[in-house]
Amino acid sequence: MRKIFLFIFSLCFTTLLLAQKNGSVKGIAFDTISKQPLGGATVTLLEKKDSSLVTFTMTGNDGHFELKGFANGEYRILITHVNYFNSNKIFTISDNNKNADLGNIVMNDRAKVLEEVVLENEAPPVTLINDTIQYNAGSFKVQPNANVEQLLKKLPGVKVEKDGSIKAQGEKVNRVLVDGKEFFGNDPKIATKNLPADAVDKVQVYDKQSDQAQLTGFEDGNYEKTINLKLKKDKKKGVFGKVNAGVGNTERYEGKFNVNSFKGARQFSAIGMGNNTNAEGFSFMDILNFTGELARMQQGGGGNMNITVSGDQAASMGMNSGGRNSGINTAWGGGLNYNNIIGTKLDFQSNYFYNRYNPNSESHIQRQYFLPDSSYFYNQNSFADNLSNSHRFNLNSLFQVDSLNSIRITPSFSYQKTNNRSQTDYQTLSQDKLLTNEGFSNNTATSAGYNFRNDITWRKKFAKKGRTFSLSMQTSFNESDGDGSLSSINSFYTPTGLLLKRDTLNQQSTTNGDLRGYLAKAVYTEPVWKKTLLEFSVSKSHTKSNSQKITHDYNKLNGKYDQLNSTLTNDFENVYGYNNAGIRMRTQKKNIIIHLGLTGRKLRWKERSPPASKIL
Repeated sequence: MRKIFLFIFSLCFTTLLLAQKNGSVKGIAFDTISKQPLGGATVTLLEKKDSSLVTFTMTGNDGHFELKGFANGEYRILITHVNYFNSNKIFTISDNNKNADLGNIVMNDRAKVLEEVVLENEAPPVTLINDTIQYNAGSFKVQPNANVEQLLKKLPGVKVEKDGSIKAQGEKVNRVLVDGKEFFGNDPKIATKNLPADAVDKVQVYDKQSDQAQLTGFEDGNYEKTINLKLKKDKKKGVFGKVNAGVGNTERYEGKFNVNSFKGARQFSAIGMGNNTNAEGFSFMDILNFTGELARMQQGGGGNMNITVSGDQAASMGMNSGGRNSGINTAWGGGLNYNNIIGTKLDFQSNYFYNRYNPNSESHIQRQYFLPDSSYFYNQNSFADNLSNSHRFNLNSLFQVDSLNSIRITPSFSYQKTNNRSQTDYQTLSQDKLLTNEGFSNNTATSAGYNFRNDITWRKKFAKKGRTFSLSMQTSFNESDGDGSLSSINSFYTPTGLLLKRDTLNQQSTTNGDLRGYLAKAVYTEPVWKKTLLEFSVSKSHTKSNSQKITHDYNKLNGKYDQLNSTLTNDFENVYGYNNAGIRMRTQKKNIIIHLGLTGRKLRWKERSPPASKIL
């Protein structure tokens, strides 16, 4: 009976809430001079008392708009368009009047208003410009000293997750730009967590076209959800920034700063942080990427440096894969970002990062297990001390040779070094506190490696729209070296406590890996109809990688590590390549993009794994 009552109460309460938010308003934006409805205007619904945003929409081609689902109260409709002066209408929603019809709302054309008439415009909270949603940052109140991330949380249609990732209109935002330029690379969180909210004038959300679509002028269906932060004019004339620092008991500290100097096309920023409170730095994924990769190489993986560490790899290095709350983590980092347009033809972007991450953990376990006829005790002590250092340098330069030719060069270089130590001891005791088994293990691993990649692309447009030619070359080099040691002793005892068996393991290993590769590609496009494009492409790829792990056991006779352990030793050489040729037709019908094509590929694959006995 109680459940039925609660259900009926919840149903009535929900119905009441829905009834309170069933107001609606409709109208038509109308140009009285041309006597035509105005399509593509932004309609914003605001609270009359404080102009806070409720919702927004756009007028259709017939100038009509309708908004639904808001509560009783006094509201203001603000209609804006780039070619017209703003128009406002006040209306009220009440129990007696749930649906407001504003009829034709007059819009005054900027080009046709007499010069003697002066109208002051209000900046709307949200403006829809073609496919771009533009938010007026000043219309969304945030706390003093708030960063951009806190501003984004206020914007309708934008969601910031707990890990700092961003979604806009339900899609993940992969790139955040500052005045159209990258800010410390392509990690959105670096911009949102370090730039102050009061420096932003407009927040623009749009789907960025692929480079190929921008070159040809034909949609290809490849988009990247992007946020562009347009700075206030006064922020482009001087220096601004922020410093935060704090200390606590038990020797805990935390600090962070950013300094920015923007002037015209020149952007210069410096950021830095340090803490031992397990707080995230600029981008924790940078740390995970290189730490996990070097851990993989220590285990004999070798190969590509650009992977993301898995949960198991993070755990093996004393890191909590679900966060940075395992043990005490000390992190230091800093970076420089410089963008500028040099002369009239060179667009130059660059950034440098340094990360130092030192997780240190200690754990002690004491357990008692109860069985149907007995019980036993288990004790364990674990210690881990890991240190990782990373340097990362990126360049992105676009040289506009002339109006039809451009060359883009984007080299990147990173260097990583790790030093990891862990120690564990344990013992199992019977119900009478007699030893059943015990043991300990010591692990050490060091590794260092670099990764270099360079992309060069030449693009040429022709006088005919859609006719283009591009030639690109991508080269990759990486190399890593490491060594490690493992020693352990496990002892087993009889029920009376006498030693029954003892297993020992004492070995050292070395690892090294390298990769060399290139990818060359040529693409030619030719328009055949108004919205149809033919694309011809050829490419050639070649990659050669080596991965080696050599493990030696301890020789008791001479005190050296010279006994090859063939089970834990391997040596791989992989050669992979292909030749591609293809033709594709791309056509656009309304909002649908159709791809039809044919591609031929010739593969070359070679793998070598010599017998372990030959590795000396």
